[in-house]
Amino acid sequence: MPPYITVGFLNIVANAVDNNKGSFTQDDLEGLLAFVYDSERLASMVLNRYPQTPFINSFEKTILEAVHAHFYGLHHVAIGGLIPVIEGSGKQIAKARGLDETKPVKEVFKDLANFTKSDVINRKIGATNEIVEMIESFLGFIEDYFFVKSQSYPLLDRTNRHGIAHGAFSDADYGRPLNFYKTIAAVDFLTFISSLGTNYISGFVPDPTNESKGLSLRLKKAQAFGVTNFKT
Repeated sequence: MPPYITVGFLNIVANAVDNNKGSFTQDDLEGLLAFVYDSERLASMVLNRYPQTPFINSFEKTILEAVHAHFYGLHHVAIGGLIPVIEGSGKQIAKARGLDETKPVKEVFKDLANFTKSDVINRKIGATNEIVEMIESFLGFIEDYFFVKSQSYPLLDRTNRHGIAHGAFSDADYGRPLNFYKTIAAVDFLTFISSLGTNYISGFVPDPTNESKGLSLRLKKAQAFGVTNFKT
């Protein structure tokens, strides 16, 4: 879940998990996350959050292209485009925090998460306990899923950096909206972590502007056009 999710939405997810009595699936999660990553929210982030956030702004065009690809239904391309954003921005943030960004990527992210957690506690930033829980959740995603060895990935959706980037996973293994949602959630967490080093700390989606409303409309049109129009 990205850091701008409300408690109300988390309660909806928790109730859905509970009501399914152990049968809540990745398909169910995908349906819920589709509401989180709709065109309005993504347009606001693409135009009014990522470009204004240090280190994330180095990849603003790549993120924009990945978002467009997602709405066209080109999910393999969207996911593949976001993986270097995660690694590149994460290493840049780590270096800026005085950490060793030359370590294996999983270790870099573990160090960054632990450093951020200590920083939040020491500076008593915001709702400290909630932020620490978010960081621990992000760390769990990084350690147990995104950067775990591809053969050890425990879920069917295959949102795993090594399997995708190294070609261990084929077209049939991934390439669904859920993969995109989980991958851009990592971008959102890094955006929040980067903002902790600025004077403007926010995990919320910016208010819509005329420009973001226009982009949202174009993304909806892209979604309506659909990937089926690209089939040979």
